[in-house]
Amino acid sequence: MSAQSTIEWTEATWNPTTGCDQISAGCDNCYALTLAKRLKAMGNSKYQRDGDSRSSGPGFGITVHTEELALPHRWKSPRVTFVNSMSDLFHSDVSDQFIEDVFQVMADTPRHTYQVLTKRSQRLTKLASRLSWPDNIWIGVSVETDRYCFRIDHLREVPAAVRFVSAEPLLGGLPSLDLHAIDWVIAGGESGPNARPMHPSWVFDIRDKCLESDTAFFFKLGLLKL
Repeated sequence: MSAQSTIEWTEATWNPTTGCDQISAGCDNCYALTLAKRLKAMGNSKYQRDGDSRSSGPGFGITVHTEELALPHRWKSPRVTFVNSMSDLFHSDVSDQFIEDVFQVMADTPRHTYQVLTKRSQRLTKLASRLSWPDNIWIGVSVETDRYCFRIDHLREVPAAVRFVSAEPLLGGLPSLDLHAIDWVIAGGESGPNARPMHPSWVFDIRDKCLESDTAFFFKLGLLKL
């Protein structure tokens, strides 16, 4: 079964792949990497493969779990599900075919709503024409600083019913933020012992742009820089 989620903007999580690598500043204090180390030490079978680089760490090597593909078919009650809270589905080590398989499962279970979030927006765009895009699949990209707003341009090329941006952890202002054809923005700061502070003005600017463009806005509180 899926895991009930403590993430405020979803209900459950489903991880057909686990593991990842750090590719941008938002990955520096990755909660999933920390959790994977703990799960490896506890003997969890999904987190026994170490990554190929120091940034992927113990228990956080990319691993494909084909047995997970059947799970959504067994969920009787509709649920909003964050896909790959412990990975990035569009990582280069996940095959095109497996990504297609995951999308087909989502298309075949329209009673559920799926939220897919990636930092690898270029690969998302490259594969978009090969994937199923029913209304129950929401797709998003992570944008932690203005440097990564290009991911939103890639996102606009995807024929998803709902496109969203996760500005979390928000590590700087987003003056280049363009919300044309974007339906939802999640903004929030880091938490935990090594959290980097978030200035309130960064959030207010995003909120104002959402109001101007009639884009839904969700704020998750983190460490504030006052």
